[in-house]
Amino acid sequence: MANEPANQLRTVLQTASDEALEAFLQGYTVGSAAELFLNLMIQPHQRAAFLVAIAKTYPNDWKEAVEELSK
Repeated sequence: MANEPANQLRTVLQTASDEALEAFLQGYTVGSAAELFLNLMIQPHQRAAFLVAIAKTYPNDWKEAVEELSK
């Protein structure tokens, strides 16, 4: 049984320019990373741990963000 979306993707990938392939791969990678990140953020205590890590790593940015959100 033919998988039409897979066939379409194969055809496009065979004829796409290097720039289009790079853009596709970059978009796919960002989407995959975002999905992984969001899935991790629904685990217990992960959001708090992430925010603490951001605050420790980038304290000036964290302070600025808190000040902006406090307005």
